[in-house]
Amino acid sequence: MAFSFTTLRSEHAAVWRALKLEGVRDFPLGFLHSEAETLATPIDGAKDILNHGAMRGVFDGETLIGFCGYRPLLPERIRHRAEIGPFFVTAAYHGKGAAQVLINGVIQEAVAAGIEYLELFVDTENDPAIRFYERQGFERTAMHPDGVRIDGVSRSDYFYRLRL
Repeated sequence: MAFSFTTLRSEHAAVWRALKLEGVRDFPLGFLHSEAETLATPIDGAKDILNHGAMRGVFDGETLIGFCGYRPLLPERIRHRAEIGPFFVTAAYHGKGAAQVLINGVIQEAVAAGIEYLELFVDTENDPAIRFYERQGFERTAMHPDGVRIDGVSRSDYFYRLRL
């Protein structure tokens, strides 16, 4: 399969919001927003989010099948770093190379921008994500206890970073 990578824009808002809702429902450990918060985001709100230019997508032809947040940090003292996440590829494309195209696109963009570190948080029990990031060379450097609460239940995250 040939996948393509691009920055998502306002014209992708409806499909991005639907894909995000799928991710929130199917993989809640990978998202900070709840299903209710995602449903409450109107299309105009999704357009505003995408117009900030911080979301990348992977496509199969014209179909958006995954996305990744990419946020270079702007203050001078931390400009060498960028945060990524959420990272999601629809289940039908797991194991088919779409996630690899998505992460490679983000890495290439970060390298071209002079970013030295990509950083992310992942739930300590999100084993598929942990395996994926570690295969990419991300290293676990810390744990953030009680960093997220899902339905009132405390969750801990690992902090990962990739030196580019």
